Amino acid sequence: MQSKKDKHLHRIKIIKGHVQAIQNMLEKDEYCIDIVHQSQAVQKSLKKLDALIMKDHIKHCVVEQAKKGNLKKITEEK
Repeated sequence: MQSKKDKHLHRIKIIKGHVQAIQNMLEKDEYCIDIVHQSQAVQKSLKKLDALIMKDHIKHCVVEQAKKGNLKKITEEK
């Protein structure tokens, strides 16, 4: 079973692959729309990563702070 850290790192590696593909496409002067599609894949992957991290944050960090009575810390996080 993969840890959440491993899942997050795996997702980052996927994102890095997409970004590298964009760089290669730009260097080769590939079709603009194809580059945009690749860029959209990066953005989608980043959003998925953000969602995973926030889900873990809420399930663990926020819950722990609430148990400790640190409601101000939870509501004022930036």
